[in-house]
Amino acid sequence: MPFWLFLMLFGLSASVAGGWVALDIRGSAEALKEFQRRGHELSALAAGTFTPRPNKVTRIGLRPYAALVGLAGSVLALAGVAELLTGG
Repeated sequence: MPFWLFLMLFGLSASVAGGWVALDIRGSAEALKEFQRRGHELSALAAGTFTPRPNKVTRIGLRPYAALVGLAGSVLALAGVAELLTGG
C-alpha cells in the first residue's frame, strides 16, 4: 500500500471520528461521557472506594480532545494529498 494512501485513509478516519464527537452528532459526546462515568463507577466499586480519581479527560471534557484528533486527522489527510501530488 502506498504511503500517501495510508496517510489519507488514516487521516480521514481520524477526522470523521474526531469531528463526530467534537460536534456531538447524535449525542455521541454525551454517550461517551456516560460510558466513561459508568466505567469510573465500576472501577471504584471494584477498588472498594466511592470516590474515583478524576483523570484529565474527565476534567477537561471529551469534545476538546475530539477536536484535536479531528484537526490532526485533517493534517494527516492533507499530508497524504501533498505526498500524492509531489510524487514523493
